[in-house]
Amino acid sequence: MSIKSALISAIAMSLFGFTSLALALTELPIPSEPIYFEPPIVEATDDIRQLSCVTLDNNIRYLHPYRYSYKPEFYQDDANKIATTLITIDSLPVIGTVPIIGEWVGFTYLAYSALIDEKEQRRMLQIEQQIAMLQQVKAEKRCFE
Repeated sequence: MSIKSALISAIAMSLFGFTSLALALTELPIPSEPIYFEPPIVEATDDIRQLSCVTLDNNIRYLHPYRYSYKPEFYQDDANKIATTLITIDSLPVIGTVPIIGEWVGFTYLAYSALIDEKEQRRMLQIEQQIAMLQQVKAEKRCFE
């Protein structure tokens, strides 16, 4: 009889667990925003459409240096190497008995570096969109003929 009651209680608990799981999976009434940055699409204004082909070409040429990031990559940045070394040294059991200031400094710099990298990516994407818009206006004006 104890096996029967244990089986019934196990079934009841599993049913209760499934219903609570189903209730836990319901969508929350929180507005969901996109996680990743989606830049606004750049539209050409009337002032830009009135520019000459030479001026459009010059504007595109002046924007080209801003298409690139001048921040060094992760492994070429010496400050990232130092921050990683600080984290590693403070994590070692023998040396780790020293205050964890170096570890916090390392984590803080790596977070700052990632934030700057994200800002650079957003800036470059916006410049790419401006160049694409100017090229579209050049194509509409038939500047290539």
